[in-house]
Amino acid sequence: MRYHRRNKKRSLRSYVMIGGRIVCGLAAALALGLAIPADAQLPVDLPDLPTGRVDDVLRDRIDRTRDQVDELREDVEDTRRETLDTLLRQNPDVLERGPDRSVIVRNQITVLAESRSALGLVLGQGFALVRDRPLPGLGLSLFVLEAPPGLSTRRALDLARRIDPGGLYDFNHIYTRSGHAAALVSAQSAPRHLRVGLVDTGVEPGHPALAGFRVSTRAFHGAAYLPAAHGTAVASLIGGGYLYSADIYGDGPTGGSLDALVAALGWMSEQGVAVVNVSLVGPENRLLERVVSLLLSRGHIVVAAVGNDGPSARPLYPAAYDGVTGVTGIGERGRILPEAGRGDHVDFAAPGAFPRAARASGGYGPVRGTSYAAPLVAAMLASRLDRPDPAAARRALDSLRAEARDAGRRGRDNTYGHGVVGEATFRTAASGN
Repeated sequence: MRYHRRNKKRSLRSYVMIGGRIVCGLAAALALGLAIPADAQLPVDLPDLPTGRVDDVLRDRIDRTRDQVDELREDVEDTRRETLDTLLRQNPDVLERGPDRSVIVRNQITVLAESRSALGLVLGQGFALVRDRPLPGLGLSLFVLEAPPGLSTRRALDLARRIDPGGLYDFNHIYTRSGHAAALVSAQSAPRHLRVGLVDTGVEPGHPALAGFRVSTRAFHGAAYLPAAHGTAVASLIGGGYLYSADIYGDGPTGGSLDALVAALGWMSEQGVAVVNVSLVGPENRLLERVVSLLLSRGHIVVAAVGNDGPSARPLYPAAYDGVTGVTGIGERGRILPEAGRGDHVDFAAPGAFPRAARASGGYGPVRGTSYAAPLVAAMLASRLDRPDPAAARRALDSLRAEARDAGRRGRDNTYGHGVVGEATFRTAASGN
């Protein structure tokens, strides 16, 4: 009788251990944001678990794990919003809240036009011209207008659109960086002829991590080009070659504005840079959509980070525009970063979490975010496309799709896109070489 009871206790313990392993597996899958298909089969046959108390324990643990994962996702999605909220609180005189929780420059709207003469009707209704940004590579100019006295920014935009319904007007949105920005790493060796455009903060051309670059710089926010951690980190992942670095942040609260971003893209077109990396995210904007569309139609490839607002967040731009190559990030085990965006705008996944990187302030530390996945893809595409050409751009993208390792669900999916690329870069960075 004692032997029978001992065996019975052992069997129950075995079932509980098996159940615990299943729970852990489910928890890991949930924490990584992985979808478990309804028809998924376990690779081995398991004995039936005893009903009653053990089932209740398993269900309770699974439910609690799901709640914890949901809370984590909500926290991740709130991070960028809190950053924008802080920016608003610190600069209420120049920034304000726009639609859909976006941040806009107070009392300013923007317009794309062929010349200033096209703005005659609007300027005649009390709008003032703040600045004119020619886009010679696109045959257009971007104009920043100040709202008439006593008119809110939203009402000013509505008025301009009513006065000139055929014009292309929108807010002067603010775009934010898409990753933790405290580090740099030289992670891959790129061909010396590689030409890549970088729209970001400024970079530090003299940093050892950028020793393999020739760098052409230009400031688009303020008079001075200002090197900063985020841009330098993103640039270093390209590995080498000729870098066209557009600083759209400079110094001041309106850094990352729509007009600076559009002007930087115009400069890339003027310089004939075939592949442009944009590790920035923000709201949808008519002017940005138009400029991106023009670049794509002329055979440029625009690579953009999908953002770190979480898997259930709405799409972020410019990554979500048609034709833009949206890049998400994976961790060291090849699984999607829990904070990475999802959707049909995801084209590729690449390493986005590097364990060892040289910090701008000295020493080494990790970097993480879709910001750092995008430049890996940009470099791979630039090695296939040396000048803007629509047909060649399509071939370059097709070639990279064929090279991608399928991940997640079979075929293209909204988590990994067409698959994972750039894993060799991660192994090089992880080894410290």
